[in-house]
Amino acid sequence: MKRIVVAEDNTLLREGLCLMINSDKNLEVVAQAADGFSAIETTLSLKEPPDLIMMDLSMPKMDGVSAIKEIKRQRPDSKIMALTIHDSDEFILECFDAGASGYCLKDSSQDELLKAIHVVISGKTYISPGITGTVMEGFLDGRRKLKKTTAWDSLTQREREVLKLVAEGYTSKEVAGFLCISPKTVERHRSNIMNKLDLHNVSELTAFAIEKGLVV
Repeated sequence: MKRIVVAEDNTLLREGLCLMINSDKNLEVVAQAADGFSAIETTLSLKEPPDLIMMDLSMPKMDGVSAIKEIKRQRPDSKIMALTIHDSDEFILECFDAGASGYCLKDSSQDELLKAIHVVISGKTYISPGITGTVMEGFLDGRRKLKKTTAWDSLTQREREVLKLVAEGYTSKEVAGFLCISPKTVERHRSNIMNKLDLHNVSELTAFAIEKGLVV
C-alpha cells in the first residue's frame, strides 16, 4: 500500500481527491493539509515518510513551490507531484527547480491522475499531456532554455514568502509569527521587496502577488 499526503486548500476538492485516491486498492491517503505550512509540518511529522506528496501550488500562508523546496531540503528523497491549474512555463520550471517529480493539471481525468501518481511513485517524471512546448522539453533534456532575468527573479525565497503573506493581509507581527522571525525583519524584507519591484504600497504589492499567482 503506497502512502499519500494531499495538500490542497479547497476542502471539497481535497476530500474528492482523497476519495479518488483511496478507491485505488494500492493507494492510501495518510494525511491532509490545507496550506503550505501545514503540508511541511504534516509531512515531516509522519513517522514513516509518505511515498508521495500531492501538492497544490496556490495555497494560503505558503505557496506550494516554497513548501516543495522546504520538504526537499529536509527530506531529499521525497517524491512530490504538483496538482495545479497553472500551465505556464514559469510555474512549471519553478516547480521542477524546487524538486518536484511530477506536474499534473487539475482538469485531468481520474484515470490520468491515478496514472500520474503511480508513475511518480515508481521514480519516473510525469508531465500532464496538456502541457506542451519546447521549454519543458528542453528542461527535461538538460538544455534549459535561457530566460530574461526579471525583478521577480531577484527576490529571495524568504522575500517571496513575506510578499505572499503581506498580500494576504497579515500584519508584520502575524507574518513574523508564521515565519519565526522578528517584526523588524519582516519590515526590512518588505522594504527590500518594494525597492526591488519598484512598488510603493501594499495595494501594489497585492496586485503584483495576484499577477504572479501567489494569491488566489
